[in-house]
Order: sequence, then C-alpha cells, then structure tokens
Amino acid sequence: MLRDALRDLRTLLFDPGSFFETHPPERSLAGAALVVVAVAAVTSVVFAAIGEYMAAQIDATVTVTRLEPWPESTCRSFEEMNTSPPEPCTIDEPRTEQVSVGARLRDAIYGRLPTVFFGTLLGWLLVAVALHAVGAFTGSRGSFGATLAVTGWATPAQLVQTVLGAVGLVFLLSGVDFASDPALLADQFRRLTNTTGTALGVAGALVGTAWQAYIWAHGLHEGHDATFGSAAAASGVVAVLLFVLSLA
Repeated sequence: MLRDALRDLRTLLFDPGSFFETHPPERSLAGAALVVVAVAAVTSVVFAAIGEYMAAQIDATVTVTRLEPWPESTCRSFEEMNTSPPEPCTIDEPRTEQVSVGARLRDAIYGRLPTVFFGTLLGWLLVAVALHAVGAFTGSRGSFGATLAVTGWATPAQLVQTVLGAVGLVFLLSGVDFASDPALLADQFRRLTNTTGTALGVAGALVGTAWQAYIWAHGLHEGHDATFGSAAAASGVVAVLLFVLSLA
C-alpha cells in the first residue's frame, strides 16, 4: 500500500497528466483532502523542529519579573478585614528569574502550530476559489469540487518551500556565535534573515508556486474539460498572485 502511494505521489508530481487520467478530479476530492491534511501535518512538524533547533542554538537569558509587591494601601485593606494577606503583600522587592530566550522562542513557535496547520487548510480553500474564478474567465467550465480537488492534489509541491526554508535556517544558524544579550541577539537575527534567508525563501516560493501551477494546469485540463492553454493561463495567473503574496 505504501509503495502504491509513493508511486502515485511520484506520478502526481512529475506526470500530473497521467495521474489525473486515473484520478479524475470530480471523483477524487476525498483523496485530495487527505493529502492536504497530511501536508498541513508535515508543515507543522517542520515548524516545530525549527523551534527546537533554534532553542538549542541560543544560550541567551532574560530577566523576567514573576511577582511584584502590592501597594501598602491595598495590603492594609486585608489587615482591616482580618484576613491573611496574599503573597504580593509579604514581599518587599519584585521576584525575578532568569528565563532562556531560546526556550521562550520555542514556546512561541509551538503556540503558532495550530495557526500553521489550519492556515494550510484555509489556504487550500482560498487558492481553490481564486483558481476557479480565474478559470471561469479563461474558459474552464467545471465544478468547484473538481477545482478543490485539483488544488488539494497540488499541495505537496508547497513542501518545496518548507524544506528550502528549513535548510536555509540551518545554513544561517550553523556556526554562528550568538550573543548572550537579548538586544544584540535580536539584531543578529535581523541581519541574518535579511541576507541568504530571504534569497532561499524567494527561491522556495518560486519553485513551489511554479510546480503547483504545473499540476493545476493538468488537473483543470482533465477535470474541467478545458483546453490545456486556458488551464495553463488560469494556473499561471494564480501562481503569480500567490508568489507575489508570499513575498509580502
């Protein structure tokens, strides 16, 4: 079963015309939806791995205030009520602790995992809407369900951008001697991401959107009974829009 799935994936990515002949878009929406969920899960795992990697690379710490003393007037009211004062009334100075910047960054990335997962699903729907609308102007005459299936089947190509981004991050961070001061550390990250990281991100977005457009064109040609030229035109327009948005 796994071997068959890998063979189908290879056919989808490198010979989408043959793939859609055996997986007609109008009858394969359920399979496309499973692919999108799998891509969303893989993307989330990669995002989490990035958080772990960054946390392991950063040794800086920052002082965080955990508890501050309350004003004397507030604490006096508890004494007048003959009740035990809360802990903020029993301290004279703020209680602080050293927190790892890397750990806080990792926690922040983990907190965004649901956004990454569900954002991938939402992106699938929005791209399908755009592809269906543009396709209507270029002569495609198929159902929205078929367009949704075509868009879903093309989502594995998005992983090209994800993988290039992860590789670029490892390349940027490996061998870097990070500062222990949080302010200097933030400046280091800004300088790093403004160079090679941006170039790799652009390359990933370009390859990913072009590959998706390649699959969309064959899918619309098969699922909407459109000429390949009109399907390719619709796919190209949406791919360009998607690429431009990815740069924003």
